[in-house]
Amino acid sequence: MKCKFFKVAALCCTCMMVLGNTMAVYAEEQPMVISEPNVTSSEMEKLIEVVLDIKEANPGKSEQEIFEIVSKSLENERKETRGISDILECFDGKQKKKLLIRYPLDALKVNDAKNIATRQTERKFGHNGLGDRSDAFRHGIWNAEMTILIGAEKAELFATAHEEKDTTGVEPDGHTKVEHKNMDLHNNNVGREIGLAHPDLSEEQMADYIYDVIYQENTPFVWLND
Repeated sequence: MKCKFFKVAALCCTCMMVLGNTMAVYAEEQPMVISEPNVTSSEMEKLIEVVLDIKEANPGKSEQEIFEIVSKSLENERKETRGISDILECFDGKQKKKLLIRYPLDALKVNDAKNIATRQTERKFGHNGLGDRSDAFRHGIWNAEMTILIGAEKAELFATAHEEKDTTGVEPDGHTKVEHKNMDLHNNNVGREIGLAHPDLSEEQMADYIYDVIYQENTPFVWLND
């Protein structure tokens, strides 16, 4: 009886060790993913319509004043599951707010490019990672598509404004926020160069091209995590 007990106990311990090792390996292999609000084209169009109407009605107001008027006009707009006021909150940086007011129609295209980048990153990698190769890809194709849609100069303005955030401390992957910002700015620039060089590529063709570049031995893209 004791012999059977020890055999069962030993078997249980072995199973637990194997399961534990398997879970540890699985955890190590899981990429760290990001979660950003996805604003659809129709949602963005509603916001842009409000911005254009308010700009037209207040020709002498500054960009900051226009943004404040837009914000105030949307304070009570909470009827939908996610209203225009919620979308406005995505423009959380000073420069992002200015660009929304200054170039509203371009902001619409920037959002389209962002959705393309998110969609194609998921198609090519299966996830939108943090600090890894998929992160580099996402920033690259976002900037390439922006360059095609609104030109390299404005694409740089919007991309740089997106990186306007607090850089103190570290990200969940252990790398500093400064390291992540520098990585993103570098890959943004690489993406814009690709957009300038290949303006006629379709969304899927651009994704395939940048994916190939990402895996080149001497790729110009950089990332922090394998």
